[in-house]
Amino acid sequence: MPSQLCSEPNQKGMKNWKHAVLLFLFLILIAHVRAQTLGLDPASSRFLINPTTNEPCLDLIVHSFAEHEKRIAQHAVMDTVTKPKVHNIAAKVYHITAGRMAERLTLVIRNPAALSPGYALKVDGQLVNTREDIPDIAYFQLNGEKCNAAALLPFRSDSTTVSLFDHNKHLISQLRISWIYPRPELFYVDIRHHFAAGIQDTVEIRKFMHFFNKAPNKYSHPNAVPDSLSIAENELVFGFKRAYYDGKVRPSRISYRVGEKGQWVGTTSEITPNFLLRHVKGNWPWLVDGRYEIQYSYTGNAKSYSSYAFTIDHTWLGSFIYNAKSLLWLMGMVMMSKLWFTTILACLAMYFYFRKRLRKSRDQARKTNLELQSIQSQLNPHFVFNALGSLQALINQNDVDRANNYLTGFSRLLRNTLQNSGREMVPLDVEMANIENYIQLEQLRFGFRYEIIADEGVRHMQLEVPSLLMQPVVENAVKHGISVLGAKGMLQIIFKIENTNLVITIRDNGHGFDTSQPTTGKGLSLTHERIKLLNKQKYPITMQMISAKEGTVVILTFKNWLK
Repeated sequence: MPSQLCSEPNQKGMKNWKHAVLLFLFLILIAHVRAQTLGLDPASSRFLINPTTNEPCLDLIVHSFAEHEKRIAQHAVMDTVTKPKVHNIAAKVYHITAGRMAERLTLVIRNPAALSPGYALKVDGQLVNTREDIPDIAYFQLNGEKCNAAALLPFRSDSTTVSLFDHNKHLISQLRISWIYPRPELFYVDIRHHFAAGIQDTVEIRKFMHFFNKAPNKYSHPNAVPDSLSIAENELVFGFKRAYYDGKVRPSRISYRVGEKGQWVGTTSEITPNFLLRHVKGNWPWLVDGRYEIQYSYTGNAKSYSSYAFTIDHTWLGSFIYNAKSLLWLMGMVMMSKLWFTTILACLAMYFYFRKRLRKSRDQARKTNLELQSIQSQLNPHFVFNALGSLQALINQNDVDRANNYLTGFSRLLRNTLQNSGREMVPLDVEMANIENYIQLEQLRFGFRYEIIADEGVRHMQLEVPSLLMQPVVENAVKHGISVLGAKGMLQIIFKIENTNLVITIRDNGHGFDTSQPTTGKGLSLTHERIKLLNKQKYPITMQMISAKEGTVVILTFKNWLK
């Protein structure tokens, strides 16, 4: 009997030890599965240095521009001319001259299997680990050679030094890269911010300068920047064209200064960077009369920058021409008619009415922006609350593995959501990725099936859509439609281009509901409010909802967003 009692704890300990070993092997298996290898086409990708050696070394993979990328030049700044050049300046050291916004460059470690444990990779003296933009890709396969994905190269730096050291801190390989940047392109000058402005907004932005620019309104380029500008406003906003680098349109910063002796100042990182120029005099913003020249570049490099000159002239503010410029075209009609007095009074009334409406529209736009920000701040906590509810349900079911997977996916989704939390608009491909991440999380809990169908070219479109607009609709389809169906549940999302419209269809095979009854869910009601406010801002969106016993279909139509 005593010997039997002693053997039971030993058996339990043996079981726990076996479980620990199995868990360890399982984690190793997951790590190898996630460490994916991306095969590259030799027709469009090549090694820049291409050394013939079996020793580990640093290299850059050059990705040629695809056909769809070449068409982006009209919407974003990119460098289609500069080709990378390389020179061997010392043993294991190469100097490279390359365009930072030219053909995409990927930093890799070749022959990584020959590296001894404890090696170190440093970029500009800072220790780095792996690629930040594609963490699931550990290796690239090119010309039959497998190389290790290294760090993401910095932007806005004039030069970058990448060094690879062994465990004894001896230099294995080093790249000294000198970057060439194109000059930023000024896209608009106005007294208002246009955060998501594109080529399609050029005509609308030009309307303001038509009335308040003293100089002739001539435009030599397809933008909203007059060739010459003389204005009596107290502050001006300068907006810039988007930047294309590392294979997509990405946020960028502009360095600018006023005059040759001014200090370089950096804008915040935005898809469409801009800055407000003003001078505070007492308690009032007031640009002093005079001639100005702003200089701007991507790096604050005084040797390579663009400039734009303009004049501030407040003496023109009280002139007859300033106040009657919009009426000059009526002078011929007044002289020809005998009702000149009535005509002048009517024109003056129309002029001041137009001025009043212009000021009112500016105030309304600011108010609408504040309301949209308020709704956005409500949507983010709503989304987090529901996601935590799903996680709690898995924990209550004692489903630890699925709960862990759900928590990992949720943290990734939450990080992407927080990165875009301050922006009303996000790129379409980012919104598509976030929606698919969310669906995968809910699939872990409910076990339904889903598919995402997109027209050819949709994922590569340079188009921004309202952040998290689709998420409440998808959440409603899962929660009230297919959550109880398990593997029989089907969710389908279709992205389709119809003429100049983007149409997104969200379909489920749930039991449907009565669309004539008002919705009680907070997510859908907030979505309706957002669409109303976006329509006021001239972002036309419609949402159509059709429900029957066979399921529910929601159609979001973004009208004329592809012009």
